[in-house]
Amino acid sequence: MKHIIVLAGWLTVISGAARATSQEQIGSWVLSCPSAGPCVLRVGKRFLDTGGITGNLEVLAAGQSLVPVVTLRGLPAEMLMAASLAGTTNASMQFGSGTRVALACGPRGGAYICAPGEAAARILGSELPAARSVTVLVSVAVGGMKPLQIREKTLGLSGTDEALARLRAAGAMPVPGPMAATSDFMAMADRVLREAGYPNGVAGLVASYRGK
Repeated sequence: MKHIIVLAGWLTVISGAARATSQEQIGSWVLSCPSAGPCVLRVGKRFLDTGGITGNLEVLAAGQSLVPVVTLRGLPAEMLMAASLAGTTNASMQFGSGTRVALACGPRGGAYICAPGEAAARILGSELPAARSVTVLVSVAVGGMKPLQIREKTLGLSGTDEALARLRAAGAMPVPGPMAATSDFMAMADRVLREAGYPNGVAGLVASYRGK
């Protein structure tokens, strides 16, 4: 278990869980602020909550802008690794009857995060304050594993203007950068995968999933 946590350095959020966190309900939103550090705004109702895997719509900071993102938490470490190396993810977000925007996904800062690009972030950022609903679609497929898929899940939104104002005043957590495939990280991944039963490590995992 220790190795898996180290491998998924994405689980750094665990270290912050012990810190006291205040939560405030604002319309359909929940503002979570740890005693030390920036805050996260999320929709109170999750679009996915099954088998220990949860999916949230969150609002984080990208520079001076607030950006809506989709976060998946609780994915098995093996699936996270396989999805990042040899998986296929399809994700999108749509506010009300606005533009459906494609999202780019990957392991980031303690979760599997699907975030819009710069141009898409401007579109979603302009539509978010007045939106009354959000529709999310996420599909994570890895050969040999059951796909994780959410079909057209729509959630109602309310109190968004006030929630965004409170987030700006409190300070928003920035969108984490992508997990870089550094040589140290790949060496650690290779070692842990061998211990988990993949005799050829990362190369064996990638080959097995691409061949299915």
